[in-house]
Amino acid sequence: MKRRNRVKKRLLIGLFLFISLSTTFQPVEVSSESNLPSGIVVGDDQGIKIKNDGQYLIDIRDVAPGKKWSTKITIINIEKDIPYHLTMNVSEPTKKEGSLDLSQAIQMTLIYEGEELYKGPLSGRDEKINLQDKSAPLNLGTFKGGDTKMLEAQFELDGKTYTNRDFFKKNVVENIWHFKAVKTVLPDTDSPEDPEKPFIQTLKNKLRLPKTGEEWRTALLFSCVGLFLTLVSLLILKHKKLEKKRHSQKKE
Repeated sequence: MKRRNRVKKRLLIGLFLFISLSTTFQPVEVSSESNLPSGIVVGDDQGIKIKNDGQYLIDIRDVAPGKKWSTKITIINIEKDIPYHLTMNVSEPTKKEGSLDLSQAIQMTLIYEGEELYKGPLSGRDEKINLQDKSAPLNLGTFKGGDTKMLEAQFELDGKTYTNRDFFKKNVVENIWHFKAVKTVLPDTDSPEDPEKPFIQTLKNKLRLPKTGEEWRTALLFSCVGLFLTLVSLLILKHKKLEKKRHSQKKE
């Protein structure tokens, strides 16, 4: 009895320890958004590299009426055989301070590979385009292995519309650009097949001379059969003509 009780106690203690350890060392899931895979490298001309979360901070503090400046962002696909499709959208200003709303006062122009994609307030919203709309991000196209493209952002604060009076207080604005790359498949660039080619190829195949002895024998056999059928057809036609001629002579 004592041995049985000891065994039961040990089993209960072991079960308790197992449950305790399983609850104590239960793995915790950590959710981290990775919008830029390791194959896509994005950085600006100031040496700032965008991390794998794809977030790029636009921080403007020292600005004056009439000031113009630009930032160039280089995007590279360092993968060899993996193409990516890249998009970008702009968040609402995360920080606004001062007497002037710089997110509306500063005008921004986005030029991508020589093409103007956006021209409007720094906030990313104008009458035609809303870069804050996550459901319709800015399309930066497909990057094949080794592709390098540049996105240039030009900024300007009009010196006629705004003066130093608008800067009695320090004006600050911050917003975040979100880059996202997704693996994709390159479109089939092969030219559509010419509809005449199959017909020409079929004709060539029919007219092509056979090469092996077996093919020669087959071709010769079909030729003989064809000639025989042609000869039979001619004989039938000749016989019909003769029959018609005989009938016409009898009637006379």
